[in-house]
Amino acid sequence: MSLRSLILVLALLVGLTGLTALRIGAPELFGADAVSSDYMIFHLVGKLAALGRVSEAYDPDSFRAFLQASTGSAVFMTWTYPPHFNLPLQALAALGAGWGYLVFMLASLALFVAALFRLGREAAIWAIALSLPAMVMSLLTGQNGLLTAGLMALFASLALAPVSARAGLVLGLLTYKPHLGLGLGLAALLRGGWRMVTVASLTALGLALLAALVYGADVWLAFLEGVKTSGTLLQAGEYKFARMVTPFTLLASLGLETSVAMLAHLAWVFISFGALTYACLKGWRMAHVISLAILAGTTLSPYAYDYDLCVLAPALALSYPALQGLTQGWRIALGAAVLLASGYGLVTALFAGWLGDGFGLVSLGGIGLLTTALICFYAMVQNEASQQQSA
Repeated sequence: MSLRSLILVLALLVGLTGLTALRIGAPELFGADAVSSDYMIFHLVGKLAALGRVSEAYDPDSFRAFLQASTGSAVFMTWTYPPHFNLPLQALAALGAGWGYLVFMLASLALFVAALFRLGREAAIWAIALSLPAMVMSLLTGQNGLLTAGLMALFASLALAPVSARAGLVLGLLTYKPHLGLGLGLAALLRGGWRMVTVASLTALGLALLAALVYGADVWLAFLEGVKTSGTLLQAGEYKFARMVTPFTLLASLGLETSVAMLAHLAWVFISFGALTYACLKGWRMAHVISLAILAGTTLSPYAYDYDLCVLAPALALSYPALQGLTQGWRIALGAAVLLASGYGLVTALFAGWLGDGFGLVSLGGIGLLTTALICFYAMVQNEASQQQSA
C-alpha cells in the first residue's frame, strides 16, 4: 500500500466513524437497537460513574436493570474493566453517546496512526494494511482496540529511545487492559531497567488510588467480583466464541470440555511467555522483545476479541525487517494468518443473517492468531541468528 492509498483508506475510515456515530447517537434513523455497539456500554458505564453508582456496572443484575431502564434494549454485556478506565468514560458520557463515540474513536485512530509511524513509515503502512479488518471492527463496535494498539506503539517508540524511562508512563496507562499489557510488563522488568519499571508502577498505583478516591475503595472489590462472574460465564459458553481469538475459545468452540480447553490455553501461555523470557535473557534486540511481548499478551487471557487484534499492527511493525527476510511463501502465509485472525470475526458479524448470531461457530480467528505468533517468532529467531553470525 502506498502513502496515497493509506490516506484514502484513512479518509474512508473517518467517514465510517462519522456514520457509526450517527447510528449510535440516533439509532432510530437506522432502525437499529439502542445498544447496537459496545460503545453504548462504555457510555452507560460513564453515566453510572457520573451518578456515583459505578460499582453497579460490575454487578450483572444491577447493570442489566440500568441498561434496560436507560435504553429499553434487551442487549447486555458484562463489565470487567479496571475502575480507572471509568474515569475517561465519565468525561465522555457528558458529551452524549454519539459525540462521545466520535471523540473517542477519532482520538484513538489518530494516536494509532501517529504512534505507528514513529516505528518507521514503510513498516507502519504495511502493518496498517494487514490490520484493517481489526481496525474496522474496532470502529464499528466503538471498542478500544485502536487506543490499546496506539499506546503499545507509543510505548515501543519510547522504549527504543536513548532515554526510555518515559515509556513507563505509557505502560502504566495500559493497565486498563492488563491481560494485553502484561507481556510488556515482563519485558520492561527483564530489559527495560529499573527507571521504566518504577515509572510504570507509580503510574499504575496513582491511577488505582485516583479511582478509589473518586469512586470509593469498594469499587475495586466490585471489579474483582465482576471479573470472577465474567470468567464463569465464559466457561459456560455465554460469549460468542466466533468473535474471540484465544486458544481456549478455539478449542471450546470445537467441542472440547472447557477444563481441557483451559489446560491447553495455559500450556500455550507458558510457551509464549517462555519464548519472551528466552528472548529477554538472550539479549535480543529490544524491538523484537517488545514485538514478542505484544504477541504473548494477545493470548494471555482466554477472553480476547477480534478488535483487540489492532495490537498486531505494532507487533508486526517492530518485527518488520525480520519478517521481510522470510521467503515469499512464508510472507503469504503470514498475511493470510493475520487476515484470518483479525477478519474472521468481522465476516461473522457482517454476514450474521446467513451465519447466525455467532454462537456455535468455530473460533477460526484463534488459528490465525496462533499461526501469526509462530511465524513471527520463527522470523525473529532467524534474524537474530543471522545478526549474530555477521557480528
